[in-house]
Amino acid sequence: MADGGSNLKNPSRRKPRLNPQHDAEKHIQCKTDKAGLREVFVSSYKGRGVFASVPFSKGDFVLEYKGKLLSLDNSATNTYNSTEATFLFDFQWKGKYFCIDASLEDQSLGRLVNDEHIIPNCKMRTIAVNGMPHLCLFAIRDIMAGEEVTYNYGDSDWPWRKQVW
Repeated sequence: MADGGSNLKNPSRRKPRLNPQHDAEKHIQCKTDKAGLREVFVSSYKGRGVFASVPFSKGDFVLEYKGKLLSLDNSATNTYNSTEATFLFDFQWKGKYFCIDASLEDQSLGRLVNDEHIIPNCKMRTIAVNGMPHLCLFAIRDIMAGEEVTYNYGDSDWPWRKQVW
């Protein structure tokens, strides 16, 4: 063999894996969704979802849940119909309560990630960028290409969890 008999690629040529936190920060600052994800219509009951078109490794940053950051008091004064209300995400950060209002159809994919309370493949984490909280999904296990991206919406009595298939 011309390369001295070695079939191994030169390890120094491998692209280093980007730290997931830094990857999330980069996408937040650029206001872009990560490549390798696509929107898919799942069913008339479930609606749309997000599917991986490339594999993700456990720990990888997957998506930001984008929307308008509100104090919880401000979100309580707004009026939402039942569909819009499913795009509200309440969370606590630095001892204060906030809400991400992702009810506006803005072409971002994070708002379309569906609930899976039994075997999700992502977990929501709050990270700070420029002193502001951002909700980001990180893979809690390897995600295969073609697999739906999901996370557990939390302990709640969501109506779709009562649905009998």
